[in-house]
Amino acid sequence: MNKKQLVDSIVRLLSTEMELMANTARTAHDEATHDEELHKNQFETPGLETSVIAEGQVKVATELRESVDAFRTLPLPEFGPAEAIGLDALVETESGGEKTLYFIGPRAGGLEVECEKLTVFVITPHSPLCTKLMGCHVGDLLPAVTGRAPVRIVSVQ
Repeated sequence: MNKKQLVDSIVRLLSTEMELMANTARTAHDEATHDEELHKNQFETPGLETSVIAEGQVKVATELRESVDAFRTLPLPEFGPAEAIGLDALVETESGGEKTLYFIGPRAGGLEVECEKLTVFVITPHSPLCTKLMGCHVGDLLPAVTGRAPVRIVSVQ
């Protein structure tokens, strides 16, 4: 899989979410500051509630912007078969006959992205799975988690 195309797909997905969140925040802000809301009495607080929601949406949009920026500046090194797994690695694992692709990114852990007709899960160095993968090599076997089959590292790019 082409990691540049994968990162481009991640950036597009995050950018779309960011725009949606920013538009929603603008709409909520407009509703909270509309004349009708400003002239209600102290016991009617929908404008205040909408304002708080808008603030949260702005924060999420900002975090998404930071994620987009982080992915746009990734160096995307290629990992050889003997190299240890690190940040920016695309890791294929196999467990119980099922193969799974993980991309170790700087942010946006939990994101699922489709690229080249495959699903890739973004994980970050802070996730429990990633802490187990970091430093491992192709062929390594990780112990089973919660009754599942052990995880074998198939490939690293």
